[in-house]
Amino acid sequence: MSVLELLGPEFALMALGFALRRSLSWPEAGWVMLEKLNYFILFPVLLFVSIVRAPGQVQAVAPMMLAAGLSASAAFALSMMCRWIPRIQVQRFASGAQTAFRFNSYLGLALAERLGGAEGVALFSIMIAVLIPCLNVAAVYPMAKLGQQTLWRELARNPLIIATLGGLLWRALDGPLPEIVQSSLSRLGQAALPLGLLCVGAALRWPRAQQGISVGDRWLALGLTSIKLIVMPAIAIVLCPLLGIHGLPGLLVVMYSALPTSPASYVLASRMGGDGLFVAQLISLSLLASAFTLPWWMAWAG
Repeated sequence: MSVLELLGPEFALMALGFALRRSLSWPEAGWVMLEKLNYFILFPVLLFVSIVRAPGQVQAVAPMMLAAGLSASAAFALSMMCRWIPRIQVQRFASGAQTAFRFNSYLGLALAERLGGAEGVALFSIMIAVLIPCLNVAAVYPMAKLGQQTLWRELARNPLIIATLGGLLWRALDGPLPEIVQSSLSRLGQAALPLGLLCVGAALRWPRAQQGISVGDRWLALGLTSIKLIVMPAIAIVLCPLLGIHGLPGLLVVMYSALPTSPASYVLASRMGGDGLFVAQLISLSLLASAFTLPWWMAWAG
């Protein structure tokens, strides 16, 4: 199976979401509610179930976590340096910095399943279980600092952090999960990926002249997107052989690093009073550019 065939169904779902958003006479509030349903309920349930049911031990995925975490840490450090780009709006920097290191979990889990089946989902789920809370802390920090908001309160309200930590705790305690509960949660979580990909496509935005995107902000957008789609996967490509990560685990780490940025970045920026529209445009730029960069990185890693 070629890389383009592998990515085709996921990008087709996003294209369908884009088309539906512009062809159906649904009110804007309807799409917003679908996004919130996925962000606050369906996707957290999918993360929780994937972590609880994943075979193997967290320690076995430690090299993958290290490589993915180092590449994300480097991307975070570089995103903070974008603060010094001339003539940028500080609010746009604080809102958009997260797009340089967060990743599209919907697309990542869908690709992990196609790459390695149940094993791929298990490895990817355990790897991101530790990364998601860390990346959310990094995402919240610039906006909380700018807006004088409480960092820990924002983190405590984040559904992805709650789900991943809950899954890890349940797994550590080896708590029983009745079959009827497990089946119900699994079916609920199964809706997260296709609905999430549709919502990602539906949320595509492009700046208009009247929105006042300055030259500095355009350089900011280019810098953050380049860090996410070029620098971060390049670091992962170098780290994997150094850490002895090969085969499917290595491919998953590179794929994770090369994924477009998280659509949840828009929800977080809007909820914390940031520039949600600018973040939505960064998400669109990252997604469109990844259609060219992601297949290239995966072909190289494969």
